Amino acid sequence: MIIVKMNATTVECSIAASELHEIGLTPEAVIEGAENTTSFFAQLNKEVGAQLDYDPETEVMMMSKNMMMDGSVRIFAVKMSNEDIQKATDRIRGAADTILKMLTQEKVDDIKAKTGREKGVALNEVITNLTDTINKIYGKDDFISSAAEQPTTSYQPLSEYARYMMEFDNFDEVKRFSKVVQKLPIVDSSLYKYEDRYYLIAGLMSANESIIYDMRRAGVEYSELLMVNSPEAMVVEEHGERLIAEDAIVHLADLAR
Repeated sequence: MIIVKMNATTVECSIAASELHEIGLTPEAVIEGAENTTSFFAQLNKEVGAQLDYDPETEVMMMSKNMMMDGSVRIFAVKMSNEDIQKATDRIRGAADTILKMLTQEKVDDIKAKTGREKGVALNEVITNLTDTINKIYGKDDFISSAAEQPTTSYQPLSEYARYMMEFDNFDEVKRFSKVVQKLPIVDSSLYKYEDRYYLIAGLMSANESIIYDMRRAGVEYSELLMVNSPEAMVVEEHGERLIAEDAIVHLADLAR
């Protein structure tokens, strides 16, 4: 999950569909706020609240959720104080008064009385003015000016525990990989052989971006294939030959010395 702090009151979160699938969710479930997304949004609220220094006693957090073309989900979180709420309602009230003045029955009758091209021009003018007025409700200009601050970006994993599976051509490569990652916070690991290939399955417990990067870099460098929270691991566990049941990385790292 990539989090971009746009300014002191606004955060943008982008979550890839693959990340959601890793924790058993779908983009549709997140958009609809399904029951099984409760823990996801609790974690998101905690992270966003920390980014914005959010005080739930005196402030309100508003979120908008959008699904992108690639299946990812983009969430905007906006923190609003009493002052922000007052400004927003003042804008809405002012826009509503303007809309009522634009759409008087007299104005509508004037458009209806026109003919040909003049009718279309008059209607288009009213619609354009209405659109501009409605856009002002959302404080677009205020957002642009405050967003001039330098945005800050961070990466937050959706779950601290991730299950990695690496595929290797030979046993020596498994040992070399194990020696490289042995000091990482790997809480469980097993080694399997399936169809003449070696598969190392390891559980990494960390939300630290640099640790996750080190694990994935080593997997890409030493293994033929790296998968995270993949259902293929169940196939290997069910049909493969288990060579080392527990603490495989510790034992393999010892063999590499």
